[in-house]
Amino acid sequence: MVVGERRQATVLFSDLSGYTAMNEHLDPEEVEAIMRRIKNHAVRIVESHEGIVNQFVGDEVMALFGICAAHEDDPLRAVRTALELHAVVRAMSPEVDARIGQPLRMRTGIHTGLIVTNSRDTRDGLYGITGETVITGVRLKTEAEPNEILVSPQTHRLIAPYFETEELPAVRVKGKAELLRPYRALRPLPVRSRFEASARRGFTRYTGRQDELAVLYGCLERTIRGEGQFITVMGEAGVGKSRLLHEFISSLGREHVSVLQGTCHAHGSTTSYLPFLDTLRRELNVVEGRSREEVLDTAVATLTALGPSLKAYLPFYLHLLSIRTDPMIAHMQGPELRHAMQEALTGLIMAKAERQPTLLFLEDWHWHDEASEAVIQHLLTLMGGHSLLVGITYRSECS
Repeated sequence: MVVGERRQATVLFSDLSGYTAMNEHLDPEEVEAIMRRIKNHAVRIVESHEGIVNQFVGDEVMALFGICAAHEDDPLRAVRTALELHAVVRAMSPEVDARIGQPLRMRTGIHTGLIVTNSRDTRDGLYGITGETVITGVRLKTEAEPNEILVSPQTHRLIAPYFETEELPAVRVKGKAELLRPYRALRPLPVRSRFEASARRGFTRYTGRQDELAVLYGCLERTIRGEGQFITVMGEAGVGKSRLLHEFISSLGREHVSVLQGTCHAHGSTTSYLPFLDTLRRELNVVEGRSREEVLDTAVATLTALGPSLKAYLPFYLHLLSIRTDPMIAHMQGPELRHAMQEALTGLIMAKAERQPTLLFLEDWHWHDEASEAVIQHLLTLMGGHSLLVGITYRSECS
């Protein structure tokens, strides 16, 4: 990063409601221990979303998204970070709230805009940042009630398809004539991509792309004949890759083919096998709210119907879905475990293809993780002579 550079970023300011009460009622050593835990959690959570904690001042956390590395979803990462940090502090609160007379809660302000970076003494933070973005972020944090996450209109426009929000009355920002209308970020919506957000709003009438659709139908015909197919759909962001696949899949007689789908995510490039997890949940009928026993019974029945040999892979599927880790897996080392996971995932896909023609589409492959790439490479060595089509979409600028 160039010192003095102007760049678009998202800033997060969060402080602790209950900090003063802790200092009044608890020993200084205990207050220090609690704050150290909160700060450690803050660093872990922020860095897991590829942001940086720029500075701690007393009970305040200042985090930056889009400085060291810019992502198109940095505002979403900031809101996810705030939600996780708030949840951690809520979980810690029962340890002290009876003794200090109030619960511990974070309150957060988030704003997206231009900032200017400057070098300075590291004791004052990793980066010195100036600009209206900083002032607005601080104002939003000050305005927030305990356990509230307030975002600016600029941030709200970028996160609105992905989070449930609530518009609040306008407030005045020092030094600005124009009022600021904050939004309260409440909870995530079941939307994981821009395409899903568009689907929720409703599509316009689909026209064009007849040549591309013809290619897909040709590949489908060869797949049905038992000739394994691998296709790539490449294009710039927003050009219509996901819509093309949607129209193609929607036109199929689903009683004659199986369609498996997965998506890579910008924030998940370090999560092994991420694009296969949604596919695995759907295939094993894993539904939120079910007990582990119900999930296990359903998974066993599903795998038995697909092929009795797949039951041997059940421990690996449950491990991938964070449902249960078998002691056998816990003792496996890196290469051995990676090979076993590849066999388990490709085994499920190939078993589907043995029963009927199967299409596997993995979108946004430019954000794939290394483990998923190894699974695809292994799958390509197996699919010849089988009724399996594997398709990936990725951005041309990332090719």
